[in-house]
Amino acid sequence: MNSYYQSLIQQIQSLMDAKDYQQALTLISSELAMPYVPSEPLDILQAFKEECLVYTKPATGLPELETLIHGNASMQECAVNQMKELNLRNHLEEVQVLLNSDQLENEIKGELIESCMEQKINVPITMKRDGCEYTFIPSEIIPWQEDGIYMETLEHFENWFSNDNPTFYRFCARLLEQERLEMRPLDFLEMDSLSIAKSIVKLVNEAFGQSEMFEVFEAQNGLENVMCTPSLIERRGETDEN
Repeated sequence: MNSYYQSLIQQIQSLMDAKDYQQALTLISSELAMPYVPSEPLDILQAFKEECLVYTKPATGLPELETLIHGNASMQECAVNQMKELNLRNHLEEVQVLLNSDQLENEIKGELIESCMEQKINVPITMKRDGCEYTFIPSEIIPWQEDGIYMETLEHFENWFSNDNPTFYRFCARLLEQERLEMRPLDFLEMDSLSIAKSIVKLVNEAFGQSEMFEVFEAQNGLENVMCTPSLIERRGETDEN
C-alpha cells in the first residue's frame, strides 16, 4: 500500500478513535467516490464505512434536522450529510435554506446539489453564489459521468500520471472533484479539458513545493501554449487567507 493510502487510513482511524465518526465518514465517502481505489485500501475503507454508519445514522426527527440547518457552518455541513440519506422531495425547503446559506462552503452545497441530481429532483431550485443567483432543475444537470470535458480531464491525468506517479494522479483527481462541486450547478461543457488539467497539475505541484517540476512537466507534454484555467478552488484558498 502506498504512502498516500497509509496516511489517509491513519487519519480516518484517528478520527474514529476520537469518535468523530461523521468526519471520518465524510473522508471515506469522498475517497470511495473516486474513479479508482486499489483493492487493499478499498476493503479497509469499506469496513471503516460500515463501522461509521453504525454511529452516524441519519436523524429521523425533523426538529433535530431543523436545528442543524439553522446552526453554524459545521452543523449545516452535518445537515447536508444527513440529508443525502433522505428523500429530498420531502425536504425541498431545507435544501433551499442550505443552498442560500452564507456560511456553508460551496463545495458542500455542490454535494447537496448532486444528491438532488441523483434523486432526479425535477422542480426549480435557486442558489446564490458569488453575487449571482442561479435557478436550475437538478434532474436536468449533466452528471459528471456524462460530462465529456470532465471525463477528458480525468483521462489526461491518467495518461500523464497513473502509471508512473499514481499518488500525484490521485491528488489531481481529488482537486478536479472539488472543482466540480464548487462549480455546481454549472458543468464543464464549455471549457477546455487541457486547460483545466494543466491548471490542476500546477496547483498540485505548488502544494507539494515542486513548482520547478511544473515547468518540466509542461515542456515534456508540449503544453507551453496551453493557458491555465482559473479555478474556483484556487480562489477559495485566496479567500480563506484574507
